[in-house]
Amino acid sequence: MDQRHSVELQEEVRAPRAAVWPLLSSAEGLARWLDGAEFEPRVGAPIRLRLHDATAVGTVLAVDPPQHLSFTFDWEDDPLGRATVVALDAIDHGAATHLTLRHVGLPGGRQRELHEVLWRHWFARLVRAALEMAERPDAGGGAPTGHAG
Repeated sequence: MDQRHSVELQEEVRAPRAAVWPLLSSAEGLARWLDGAEFEPRVGAPIRLRLHDATAVGTVLAVDPPQHLSFTFDWEDDPLGRATVVALDAIDHGAATHLTLRHVGLPGGRQRELHEVLWRHWFARLVRAALEMAERPDAGGGAPTGHAG
């Protein structure tokens, strides 16, 4: 895959992975940092995300609890014209979680620039939501609500 046409964002979050994974693995969790989500954590399931006034659609490609989710991604009303993939990873790092968001396969530099701006906004919201989840009294224990798998 041409890395020049990909977006990758990373952040070390002071939150246990058990508190972060539900934000990636359920419609309710995704909706905490996006504007809306229809999603089932099952390979082959459709995914529909609302980002401001736009809707992205795709298909779940992989779910590996409690670490990885990936799905195809395209705009419903203004298709990119090629298959792109978004991957979200939550790597356990002791009391912290290393979050990574990758969007690969974008059709050129202009689309990469636009999607980098877009994903920086949403990724910052994900990081804030993860920190909020870590502050909850039930975070970090056993399987939190919304945990897939």
